[in-house]
Amino acid sequence: MAKAILILSHQLLSMVEPIKHIAEKSGYTCFILSSASERIEKPQWSFDKHYVHVTNSLHLTHADIDQFLTDYGQGIVFAGCISVWDGYRELMAYANQKLGANDISEDVVGRLRDKLAMRTRLREAGLSAVSCQLLNEDIYQSITTPENYFIKPRTGLASMGTFPAKSLTAYSQLDALWASAAADSNYDGVFSADNGFIIEGFISGTECSFEVSVSDGQSHVLAVHEKLDVVQDTWSVLEGACICPPRSLNAEQTEAGKVFLGKVMQTLGVHTGVYHVEMKCDARNRWEIIEINPRIGGAYIVDSTRIHSGACLLETWLRLITGKPAQRESRHERTTFFRVFFGESGRTLQRIERNVTEPQVLLDKVLYKPGDCLPRVEREIFLGMALWDITEMAASQQPDFFSQTNDYLKTEYQP
Repeated sequence: MAKAILILSHQLLSMVEPIKHIAEKSGYTCFILSSASERIEKPQWSFDKHYVHVTNSLHLTHADIDQFLTDYGQGIVFAGCISVWDGYRELMAYANQKLGANDISEDVVGRLRDKLAMRTRLREAGLSAVSCQLLNEDIYQSITTPENYFIKPRTGLASMGTFPAKSLTAYSQLDALWASAAADSNYDGVFSADNGFIIEGFISGTECSFEVSVSDGQSHVLAVHEKLDVVQDTWSVLEGACICPPRSLNAEQTEAGKVFLGKVMQTLGVHTGVYHVEMKCDARNRWEIIEINPRIGGAYIVDSTRIHSGACLLETWLRLITGKPAQRESRHERTTFFRVFFGESGRTLQRIERNVTEPQVLLDKVLYKPGDCLPRVEREIFLGMALWDITEMAASQQPDFFSQTNDYLKTEYQP
């Protein structure tokens, strides 16, 4: 009997179609367990109703996993479970433990997603020099140099509530911020439990994301993206663009980052999986972890990595889960650049259209259309994204091109 893969989908989204395509290409039957959605009437992926179950709740729970396996598990051999939704990473680990698949434990997932626990463990191991503590009003009132600190949720996502401490003018603002996040139905289940905010030392330097697979405790970096056009919004960080490989770091600095990351992953008990790790390299060539996401990166990270190095992050992850050796297309590394476009909270789009660039765009995606009212939320709102292959472009030409791509997606809002 053919084996099956269980895909966990948040509100009928979470990259189901590409995961399903890769799994079916590998010979698996796909079953999909999704939470309900208030914004999507039906899935944007092909499906057979006999293989899909949508719950009545806006987010999945452990009980949903148990019930699904009870209802669908008779006579079906599941090889593993996968989900790219950050809020379901513990559920994925729980399911894989029940199925006997290859994954880290729920405890390890929790240690990675809990930014206080992660930082504390790295400090104890001598792998971080950044201070970190749970924020309360007494600590807030004692800060005399807020420009030296950064505030973020102890556990969160979508850059919600991540900002320099100097942006906070009253401690009570945090309650309103958390209430706003908890009321955002698109992120139902993520901010429902108030685990608080942390305050840590500000980390300076060139920021990169490392796309890494871990097999038998050994880390393998498949791509390094340097973040460009990082802008601080009121209560969140907007990461406008990425280039791979980094243009501001040399090979020696990048290699040092890979070695450092390997030590970090071993210290945190990571023995398998695919990760999107954000780090900074300062002027003295010292690396610091910003956060470790126990999943693939968003936006065009998967496509950029595939074009750059020939490695498909989703396929790599699926093969690790099912106990198969990783595969990677042999190719010369290419240079990629992608840009993400953000919308304005609560405003209604009047016009949104593409402009031509040279070189031409390789991939793009627009998520809204004229007439759509954008959600009124205190977080990043993705309008769309675009990806280019700039391998043949001279480094001296890149800054002008980066500036040109700012206008690739032109938007106007209703008055």
